[in-house]
Amino acid sequence: MATRLSKMRPTARLVRSLFRRSLLKNHVAISSRSMHFNYVPETPSKEFGDTTRMNFFQSITSALDIALANDPSAVIFGEDVAFGGVFRCTIGLKDKYGADRVFNSPISEQGIVAFGIGVALTGATAIAEIQFADYIFPGFDQIRNEMAMYRYRSGNEYDCGPLTIRTPCSAVGHGALYHSQSVEAFFAHCPGLKVRDCTAECLDKCVIVRGRELR
Repeated sequence: MATRLSKMRPTARLVRSLFRRSLLKNHVAISSRSMHFNYVPETPSKEFGDTTRMNFFQSITSALDIALANDPSAVIFGEDVAFGGVFRCTIGLKDKYGADRVFNSPISEQGIVAFGIGVALTGATAIAEIQFADYIFPGFDQIRNEMAMYRYRSGNEYDCGPLTIRTPCSAVGHGALYHSQSVEAFFAHCPGLKVRDCTAECLDKCVIVRGRELR
């Protein structure tokens, strides 16, 4: 046995040596290419007038601001959204539009979704935030069997189209198992729902589930 192992060791050392050389060669090649990379900033189109450079979260805040400004029936609710949310995507909106339109909810994802369904059925625009996508599963039944099915069960008399559920998903650097899941595939296979997965430069995501857009 010892003799067999001694014969294998030179081969193993050779394999490791070749592997390291390959890694070093590829690293040098990649580094060389990177040195000659020239960043060319994208020139904003003048088609839409003046533009403002924003990061991903600022663009979400801007979109929510526009929704509240253009639609007097629109409301935003969820855990901690009144002070801006954990990612500060709703910061300043309560002060601008009032506590009747931007307000905190109890810590109950099932309740958040159910409340949003009720608001949407009155014809108002409901924008619900689930703080992290990992937390959405307690509300899964409401989303799948109520929100998605309302148009079908009512013979197209009612729908939850005015309801948008916004939730961040994918990895958070320190988030571990309850802050890093990607749940969009579950909802992408549900008739009656529309999933929007908006990926920013840093691979942060915002999933928007809408009931109106699928017939």
